[in-house]
Amino acid sequence: MRYIDLEHQFFGRQDIVKLLKKRISDLKEGFRQNVAILGNPFIGKTAFLKNFVFNIDDDSVTPIYLELDRDKDKSYVYHKFFGSLLYHYLKSNNSSIEEDEDFLIEKAQETIPQTVQVIKKIKADISIGKYKDSFLGLLSLPDIYINETGKCCVLIFDEFQNLEEILGEHVFQDLGKKIMTQKKCFYIFASSYKTVAERILSEKLSLLFGNFEIVSLGAFDLKTSQEFIEHHLQDVLAGAQLRHFLTDFTGGHPLYLNLICKELVNLSAVYKQNEIYMPLLSQAVENTIFNRWGVISRHFELIVLDLCQGKDNRVVSSLLISLANGKNKIDDIIADVAFSKLKVRSKIKDLLEKSILVKNGQHYYFQDKLFKYWVRYVYQKRLHDVDLSQEKQKKEFKEEFARSMDAIRISAGQDFSARIVDLLHCFDDESFDLNGRKYRLPVFEEVTSFKLKNDNGTFLDVIKAIGNNETWLIALKKENVGEGDIQTALSYAKQLGVRPDRCVLVALTDIEDTTRLKALQEKFWIWNEGELNTLLTIFDKPYIIR
Repeated sequence: MRYIDLEHQFFGRQDIVKLLKKRISDLKEGFRQNVAILGNPFIGKTAFLKNFVFNIDDDSVTPIYLELDRDKDKSYVYHKFFGSLLYHYLKSNNSSIEEDEDFLIEKAQETIPQTVQVIKKIKADISIGKYKDSFLGLLSLPDIYINETGKCCVLIFDEFQNLEEILGEHVFQDLGKKIMTQKKCFYIFASSYKTVAERILSEKLSLLFGNFEIVSLGAFDLKTSQEFIEHHLQDVLAGAQLRHFLTDFTGGHPLYLNLICKELVNLSAVYKQNEIYMPLLSQAVENTIFNRWGVISRHFELIVLDLCQGKDNRVVSSLLISLANGKNKIDDIIADVAFSKLKVRSKIKDLLEKSILVKNGQHYYFQDKLFKYWVRYVYQKRLHDVDLSQEKQKKEFKEEFARSMDAIRISAGQDFSARIVDLLHCFDDESFDLNGRKYRLPVFEEVTSFKLKNDNGTFLDVIKAIGNNETWLIALKKENVGEGDIQTALSYAKQLGVRPDRCVLVALTDIEDTTRLKALQEKFWIWNEGELNTLLTIFDKPYIIR
């Protein structure tokens, strides 16, 4: 379900654009690698895919894009499919085109009669309710088209998990058989529900799972978030501290960044300010997140309303509030909400499948940092406050928001090594998944930080952490990590007499291949911005901004 109808301008994602272009190039050379793009709801998948289709500048490639929201029906799938096929074919031939379906069929009749004949047969089957035959005809349409034109097809199914609900239980079985044989068709599946999508790929399209490259489309990284803010504030200035705060506060979510930036631009015009300061930011957050009809607040309310529908709806509301208040292990959650273990586990499973929650190790936490904030400081207050005075609630929200800004400002002022030391003290002898790898993080009783001098005169921040009868040596650098840094850490490790049980390199910027290879050869764990932010999110710490 779409809760907010507000397109945010496409921005960034160039690494994924480059990958998809490479896959199209490979397709033309005879190698086909399908892609599944998975990302949270409202993270920008649709904007990305539409932008990608718009910018396919290759007459030998015909894109077909289907936006499969749950409100779509069979008729949409059929007519959108062959309508897109004919439209992009005629466009690539520089023909005069209209979006009217009958016009497209008549116009294409002269040059691709076999394809048009199949389309007419599909339309005839639909008119008499022969949907099974019409669907099989639809699946064969790309083969007919490719043989007739010599072109390749790119088929994009946005929210592909809804296909079964729209077209029936047979859809993935029939689709899977076709995907296996259509070597000139490049399939891009996209979904907002990772758990559900991966289950379909592994169970219902099991023969194809290995042939789908899984690509995660997440929130913006820190650098892209900063650039996004600058771009969307237009000519209005914003200092580094304010940009850093917005990045952390929204979790780099492009939709929220866009909406708050729009509000900031509007307020700066109202108050005739060409630079944004904290009072203006506070007002923008109040307008969008606290006010009942604020665009982000309303968006979140509709999400909660949808989650709380049906039986045992009170469990979901209580679960969200418990998690927002820092209860992140199942036993703690059960004790906090006072519902049966069976009900709690069932609802948590639903929240995981709907991509509201993530489970990492034994910890559950929100996918969406800003949604967590809203549940804790807006939604919970509305439910539990006895004094319903709007002015009182507004005052308390402003005070809490000011505390949040102060906390992030203080964290941003801390030394990089001090932030990592603080994080290490949170470890509780559990295992976590970081970028596809399992890491057990022990309890550390002794943690010390110091600096080591490199041969070139620069310094490397190092932390030695001892606990659970093991020693870790952690090398830290925000940028410009080189082989010399690895060698400096190794030289110190040798001085200890016994090599540490674990060596870790923490870096906030990309590491050159030669340096990465050196670190891996020396059995270093490498944590970059992604791994670090996962840990900071799990333990409810602000991001580290470089």
